[in-house]
Amino acid sequence: MGGMKDLMIEHQENLAAAASYLVTKGHLDHCEYHGEIFGGGWTLDDDFWRSVMADRKRGNNGPIPWAASMEAREFTDLIKRAYEDHAGDGCGYCAKNLRD
Repeated sequence: MGGMKDLMIEHQENLAAAASYLVTKGHLDHCEYHGEIFGGGWTLDDDFWRSVMADRKRGNNGPIPWAASMEAREFTDLIKRAYEDHAGDGCGYCAKNLRD
């Protein structure tokens, strides 16, 4: 059980790192008040994927050293998952505060 839990924790950390990376690339936004990541209005086109893979290939010298040890397919799946998990028009907390 301990090994599986460690893998799940590592996956969650990688998803968070991927979401933060997408914020730095401008494909997701970050609420400065609540820390929530949202967005998803961009199309992840071929230019985006070329840029992402180039960043990955830089290894420890690049902007995403955490991805250097991943297989290419594992990395692209992680980026897609992080992008889809944070799809939304805005910060949910800000929207709730505006409604109330």
